[in-house]
Amino acid sequence: MCHEKLTKLTLINFGNLEDDHTKVLEKLPSLRMLFARFGYFPALLVCSKGGFPLLEFLSLAKLTALKEWKVKKGAMPRLCRLHIEECLDLKAVPDGLQYITTLKELTINEMRSEFCSRLGEGGEDFYKIQHVQSVIITNIWA
Repeated sequence: MCHEKLTKLTLINFGNLEDDHTKVLEKLPSLRMLFARFGYFPALLVCSKGGFPLLEFLSLAKLTALKEWKVKKGAMPRLCRLHIEECLDLKAVPDGLQYITTLKELTINEMRSEFCSRLGEGGEDFYKIQHVQSVIITNIWA
């Protein structure tokens, strides 16, 4: 099938992406870059063990309805860059992010102060990102 060779996928202005659709996305065997912008993810996004096996870059921007994200141990084993922007209902970086030891760069842009304050040293989520070499947080919303 042609989707087996897909290495880069950009989703813009997409409708309601159900849990079944995210399960299909994470099974794309050659996907290395995923950009999702201006869309409707489910309230809970779960990345399963073995999901997104070759993904190196993930960008989530302006996704309404996304409130919680969980990364199971063994998911996204090659992820090295993660960008989260203006996902204003997202409460925290994903549970399980600490398992992605390949993650070298985390960029947070235009997120709420409550989200960002959890990431600082001593914050509730610092343990999830303390292994990341570069953490960039810009344009914090009050």
